[in-house]
Amino acid sequence: MRVAKRFLYIPIGLVLLGVLSGWIYQTTMEARDDRNYPAPGRLVDVDGHRMHIFCQGHGTPTIIVEQGIGAQSLGWAPLNERMSEITTVCAYDRAGMGYSDPVDHVTSAEEVARNLNKLLHNAGMTDDIVLVGWSAGGMYAREYYRQFPDHVKGMVLVDSSHEQQLARMPPPDDESFNPLKLDLYLAPIGWIRLSGEVEERFANSPLPAPIRDRLIAVNLKAHMSRTRLAEGDGLLADLAAKRASPRLGSMPLIVLSEGKPNIPFMQENLQTWAQLQEELAHLSTNGRQIVATQSAHAIHRTEPDLIINSVQEVVAAARAAR
Repeated sequence: MRVAKRFLYIPIGLVLLGVLSGWIYQTTMEARDDRNYPAPGRLVDVDGHRMHIFCQGHGTPTIIVEQGIGAQSLGWAPLNERMSEITTVCAYDRAGMGYSDPVDHVTSAEEVARNLNKLLHNAGMTDDIVLVGWSAGGMYAREYYRQFPDHVKGMVLVDSSHEQQLARMPPPDDESFNPLKLDLYLAPIGWIRLSGEVEERFANSPLPAPIRDRLIAVNLKAHMSRTRLAEGDGLLADLAAKRASPRLGSMPLIVLSEGKPNIPFMQENLQTWAQLQEELAHLSTNGRQIVATQSAHAIHRTEPDLIINSVQEVVAAARAAR
């Protein structure tokens, strides 16, 4: 029995050694990436956590870009650069995403809006703003307006989530297993980094190589799986609440919606989705909808000019109103 116990200790010790070695490897490589790819913008304290915001261009109102679930500020880098020719544009990373410090709880739309308001305040940004929100970012933009309407002078919603889509569209096919739950345990010991899956995810990205390398580096951080899960859980909770979308008065508003879905679920439910998008356009008496006939959800990749033209129109309308 004593001999058997000794032999049992060997594999346990090897496992523990492997876990420790993986953790040291992951920690060392993250430190290397932080040196090689420092945050391109400012890190601003928000309630004890640093949040990253990167601004380009000049002029007012300032465009604030709100990304979709699991996306980082650099994901729209070429588009942000083009928008900076119109006026000041700021892209930021929500808590735990990109270059912002990690958090350990589920984040709701209400918290996202509060964090953004504190970020802008602590960064000394008091200009009027135009919110550009993609996917869930569109819902976050409307929540920001619900809480802090005074400085919001326009909005562009890019295939935005709708507060009641969960109630009015059939549930998508149930996924029996979410790989992100396994990644929670594998990422801190370097397995995700060694597997090459993040590099593979960005292999066909049209982004410039320097931006792609930065995105790979931030997505290899150990806490990213936890953040994506938390954001997804928060979005589901927000949708389950089935709140009414806030009315936007006569604010300049353009709603861009996909017209050529590339996944079966959206192909089967495009009519309902189009109706939800039309409702978003009617939130303002000065709103309209444009269907991106050549695009699925990622309109910024397939028809970026639609976004540029919409932003230009909304910024011009906001300036004229002022």
